[in-house]
Amino acid sequence: MEILINIAFIILSIFLIGKGSDWFTDSLIPIARKLGTTTASVGLILVSIAVSLPEILVAVEGVLLGHPAFSFGVTIGSIVCNIGLMIGLSALIKPLKVTDIILLRDGIFSIIVPVLIFAVATGGQITGIEGVAFLLLFIPYVINVFLQERRDVIEKEELLKGIEIELDLLGFSFAKLRSPWVAFIFGLGLLLVGANVFTHQAIDLARQLSVDERLIGMTIGAIGPSIPNIAAAIQATRRGMTDVAVSETLGSNVFTLLVTLGILAIISPITISLKSLLFDIPVVMVMSFLFFIFMFTGRLITKKEGIVLIVGYILFFIVQWVL
Repeated sequence: MEILINIAFIILSIFLIGKGSDWFTDSLIPIARKLGTTTASVGLILVSIAVSLPEILVAVEGVLLGHPAFSFGVTIGSIVCNIGLMIGLSALIKPLKVTDIILLRDGIFSIIVPVLIFAVATGGQITGIEGVAFLLLFIPYVINVFLQERRDVIEKEELLKGIEIELDLLGFSFAKLRSPWVAFIFGLGLLLVGANVFTHQAIDLARQLSVDERLIGMTIGAIGPSIPNIAAAIQATRRGMTDVAVSETLGSNVFTLLVTLGILAIISPITISLKSLLFDIPVVMVMSFLFFIFMFTGRLITKKEGIVLIVGYILFFIVQWVL
């Protein structure tokens, strides 16, 4: 009975996170509309933050509660979830377009960063100093985004429209708030409450099932906060915006690995288990590399390639529970 209550509260918290993401990103749309007088790069970074924020809040909440293994699982598992489910399911609807900008700007970073994480993890721990280094490494990514925009001024207007639509799609879209400040306050509040409830219930579920917290974080903890973003990517693909899922996934993955892991390590050094070193992180590298290869060949993610990514995630999920 207690397990059913845990599951019910987890479902409720996912709803709160989704609605919070919706209202929070509503408050960012006015900023996106003003980007024509500033820079589209700010909008790209805003999208990355908005997509990654639920996972960040859940992961940080886990560390603050004294469960770093759960938080590390959420962070690493969300990368595999984004590639396997967000990209895979979207590609089943329509082939996903990959522009040269996305491939060169985000794609290369997306395969370099997991290798870097693995290299650091071989020491058995990610320390606070290494966490600071991860945060600093996010700066070259941001600079690259700005430089890329300067080289592609002609496409700026189209890019701005795409950013606004992406922000509008995030979350569960109903009961919109007109005031951006009200949307920001209520959205952030719901995100914090949802992340708090989700983290507590997921950790308690691990206790009820007598399983490793890292396992719960890697699976349920990673999927839960990602559901609104996956739904948004699928909705965008149905509308014909076949590049949204790709750009959201790449931007979110780079942000999550560098910024989220960096913050977690600064709060508390992350101990890397043998299973994470030999299986979890290598899977992230393989999925990231496979995703990059699919993007590079034909500049499309086809339905068959989407199926491969979904199967890859399903195998990852099964192995986590079996081994």
